[in-house]
Amino acid sequence: MFLAGFVILSQLAFAQKVTVSGVIKNNEGSPLRAAIIKDIAGDKVKTDSAGFFKLAVNAPAKLKISCVGYRDTTINVTAAIELDITLRIGVNIADSKDHFATDAQNSIMMAPLKTAMEASSININPLANRPELIHVPKIGNIYMQRGNDFNVIAGATFPVFNPKEETKGSRYFYKDWAHGVVINTKGEINSGENYLFDYDKVGGGLLATKDRHSAIEVDRDQVSFFTMVSSGGDTVTFANVPQIDPAHYVQLLSSGNKYKIYKAIKTNFTKANYHTDGITSTGNNYDEYVDEISYYVINVQTNQMQKITLKKKAIKDVFAKEGDKLNKFMSTHSSDDIDDSYLSSLGSTLNEQ
Repeated sequence: MFLAGFVILSQLAFAQKVTVSGVIKNNEGSPLRAAIIKDIAGDKVKTDSAGFFKLAVNAPAKLKISCVGYRDTTINVTAAIELDITLRIGVNIADSKDHFATDAQNSIMMAPLKTAMEASSININPLANRPELIHVPKIGNIYMQRGNDFNVIAGATFPVFNPKEETKGSRYFYKDWAHGVVINTKGEINSGENYLFDYDKVGGGLLATKDRHSAIEVDRDQVSFFTMVSSGGDTVTFANVPQIDPAHYVQLLSSGNKYKIYKAIKTNFTKANYHTDGITSTGNNYDEYVDEISYYVINVQTNQMQKITLKKKAIKDVFAKEGDKLNKFMSTHSSDDIDDSYLSSLGSTLNEQ
């Protein structure tokens, strides 16, 4: 008994409480929020919106760092230290053999989709107890058939849709997962009945989840279009247009035989940079995701692309050949704000025969 007690007291004597802190990020340098840092023999903490953590441990200690979509990392700690850790991407769920829908499910949905396409657009009621069947704007002469397997690439950063209050904006298009469908490069529809989707505006990836706890990123080379429907029933379609941006999908505002109008969204993460010397202050005391928006018009006949701004003069310059049709539209909508809806309506009008 005496010897056992002596051993325990010796271990306690050599253990010391130290603080371990640092930043967890991915290989692109973006901070990973909600990564878990666990002392194998003690407490655990999560990183904040800037990827920062602080944890008190009894050294020596072994820390396990984990984050959904990334490979676990283990670190031995012998003293107080500040860490800068980069996690490597790892797959979480599903491999390339997973279906977005069974053959039976695809058979059920293909008939109405083919009929709608023959009518020049796909018109599916997103609220008619079939959330996986949604409205997709006309996207050209695509032959619809049963969807094949979709390839996936390595696990993506798992969305955290409710950041702390001090973080403004979001890296994701929706605040929560949304129903949707994906059209691959062969024109095949892959139903999203068993999946939910969101778009990563920073990384440019289409994310999919079955269980809301782990996610995959769909292989960009296999995607032509994808459409998502919000909880309120609004739909949005993104297209893979390398001519505009090879690293991000772009939002399709209008499409027809003459013009296609796109909205490009690039989102950057800006860390809090507040500073004061007691007299003057600069910067912000909050982290922020900042969207950079730009618009493009592609002439279907010539494949010529032009950048356009939300100004009347710019619109007149880009669509100068439309003459009376353009003037009539701008006169009718003279009191409207020039925004996404305006460009969408303009495109529909100019594409009319």
